[in-house]
Amino acid sequence: MKQKHKKIQRVLHWMQLPEDLDPHLLAIQMIGDASVLIEQHRGILRYNAEQIRFQSEQGILLVCGLNLAIEKLTETRAMICGEIHAISYEDKS
Repeated sequence: MKQKHKKIQRVLHWMQLPEDLDPHLLAIQMIGDASVLIEQHRGILRYNAEQIRFQSEQGILLVCGLNLAIEKLTETRAMICGEIHAISYEDKS
């Protein structure tokens, strides 16, 4: 899978397109400290009101805060609402 990902990155670079078009990269968009949109996740590993862990192709994404809730969830996208204190990332390697 890494070779396919590297090929996509090379094509995007060659065509002078932004990296966020790569469908394998995790995308995170924060809106203030009250919500976060996560795209290209591969599933939820743990979920409670203080912590949500997501699996991704690159590793594990951890959202920490208070009163966290999953407002919208699809196979690859999640909208998290609540008082977000931190977002951290654990690399697979």
